[in-house]
This record gives sequence, structure tokens and C-alpha cells, in this order.
Amino acid sequence: MRYCKTCKIHYDTDLEHCMFCDGDLEIEDNNQSIYKFKEASKKPKSNFFYRLFIFLNIISVLVSLSIDFVSGTPLTWSLIVSSTNIYTIVLLAILVNPNFWASKFTKIMIVTILVVVLIGLSLRDHSWAVGVVFPLAIASTIFILTILIITNRKKWFDYFASLAIITVIGLVPGLLILLNVLDIMWPSIVCFSYSAITLLGMIFLPSKNSREEFKRRFHI
Repeated sequence: MRYCKTCKIHYDTDLEHCMFCDGDLEIEDNNQSIYKFKEASKKPKSNFFYRLFIFLNIISVLVSLSIDFVSGTPLTWSLIVSSTNIYTIVLLAILVNPNFWASKFTKIMIVTILVVVLIGLSLRDHSWAVGVVFPLAIASTIFILTILIITNRKKWFDYFASLAIITVIGLVPGLLILLNVLDIMWPSIVCFSYSAITLLGMIFLPSKNSREEFKRRFHI
């Protein structure tokens, strides 16, 4: 093997001069040591503490259910404890997931509302959970996401999907009003009205560029 220092070209021939610069070719030492380094690999993260956290919460659920069952008391206390344990597991799973934080926020709010409603049903007093906490939490989430879209117009699409999902959920209190299952009406009326207005605004108010971006993202 010969090598031209000027052109930095290797020749696997018996030529003595470079074909480009006509310079002398040097003979390379074929016995020269070549060092090969092992490709660095990223060490996988350990999920030990995550699994331990889930394990301890499952134990807590089983212990609380066993205590209520053995004592012969209603499962009210154990259901509340179990709901809290399941909520913490789901909350941790959402937080460690590498999703956009607005999506995490929406999921956390939905899970929180479901847990609050479940606790209300466990206490056999769901009026405050369904009639107050649920609609006001939904309305607050819609308001926060709307502010984020207004103040971060360059990233509006990152919040749009979360806003669309939570806005549709915000129409549920209107159905509860029609079914006449609520003791307190005004939070549900506020939530339904705000959700309907937001949904109409999402349909009719976006600019032409926003609509084109929406079509491009969803291949419409």
C-alpha cells in the first residue's frame, strides 16, 4: 500500500508517483497497529425504584381492602385509600413519560377529576364531586390551555389537541343537567357554556395559516 501525503490518497498498486500531483508515494507499513475502540453504549436506566413504588402502592391497596373485609365494615375507607394509591401510580407514569408537558397536564387533570368523582361515589355523596369539582376543574383547565395558546402562538398546535379533548369533556355537564342528576347547577352551566364557546371558537376563529397547518398535520 502506497500513500501520497500531498493529496492524501492511498494507492493499492506498485506506482511510485501520484497520478494527480506527480509526487513520490511513500510505502505504508502494513504491520502498523490499528486501534479499534468499542462503541460506547448508553446504559439503560434502572426501573427498580419505579417498580418498588408500584409494589408498595399495590400492597397498600390489598392491606386496606383486607382490613375493611376482616372488620366487616363498609369498603368506604379502603376504596378511598385504593383510589389514592392508583392515582399516585398513574400520576407517576404520566410524569415519567416523555410527552409534551401540556399533554401531561391534561392527562393529570382528567385523572384527578376521575379520582375525586370516585371518592365522592365511595362516600355516597357525589353531589360535590360531580356538581362542583368536576365542572370547575374542567373549566379551569380550558382557561389555562387557552391562555397558553394565546401567549405562545408559535406553539399553538402543541396545545390544540389537549384543548380539543378537554373541551369535549367539558360538554358532559350539559348532559348531566338534562338528566337532572345535579343538586348544584351553576358550576355545570358555567362549564358547559364556556366549553361550547371555546369549541365554536376553535372551529370558526383560526386564521388561514392555522387551518393550513392543521390540515398538514392531519393530512386532510
